[in-house]
Amino acid sequence: MKPLTLGGGTLLVIFPVGFDEKFIIRALVRKREGVDGLGPGDRLLAVVPEGYGKEERAVNAINSIKAIASPITGEDNVKILEVPPDGEDMVLKIAQAVRENLTTDRIVLAVLSGGMRPILVSTLLALLSVRDARVIVESDFENLSGHISLELGAFLAPPKRRWVMILCGLLKGWSVRKIAEDLGVSPATISNELKGILRYNLARAVTPNDRTPKYAVTEAGKLYLRLWGEGCHET
Repeated sequence: MKPLTLGGGTLLVIFPVGFDEKFIIRALVRKREGVDGLGPGDRLLAVVPEGYGKEERAVNAINSIKAIASPITGEDNVKILEVPPDGEDMVLKIAQAVRENLTTDRIVLAVLSGGMRPILVSTLLALLSVRDARVIVESDFENLSGHISLELGAFLAPPKRRWVMILCGLLKGWSVRKIAEDLGVSPATISNELKGILRYNLARAVTPNDRTPKYAVTEAGKLYLRLWGEGCHET
């Protein structure tokens, strides 16, 4: 699996749909680290309860989303996923749909701002089973005052002391060689650890002027340090 990157790639957007589409539409046009709204090749997956077509407000909400997204992504890239009321079956069906619809860049944006609460919970649980993907979870405040945006990688990555020390070194602007010297290991060992760190999107490779690659800590990596790296501060 290739390391995850922050460059603007294609993404899968998954969102439960209720009777109000405004939160979803706000998220679709929002800019975030390495993901600047919808683009050609992106895929949308609307999660709704079985029989949603009987509820006119839900149908209208989906049609409004399609009207905005389809001209950008293509009509075939906007899909509807009907899920059963059983909790386990709901989680499994969503997880399977996510795996089947991942783009080659393996970036997932989950907009958890609308829809039934069991579907919101089931969507989040299903995303915990997705491996080797960058998963961004967002939710808007009901009063439109703002939103939260967190990456699951910071929570799914194992709490390794060496990873904490490597990320701390990167925050200080240290090179791979300097970090290796500080930890008393070889640069090859640090490079091998970085493969895992990049897989969880805790850091990204930077190559200024085609020189030896350097690495920068991502927002997910900074959150990881807040979870596990006491006393680590950016300089």
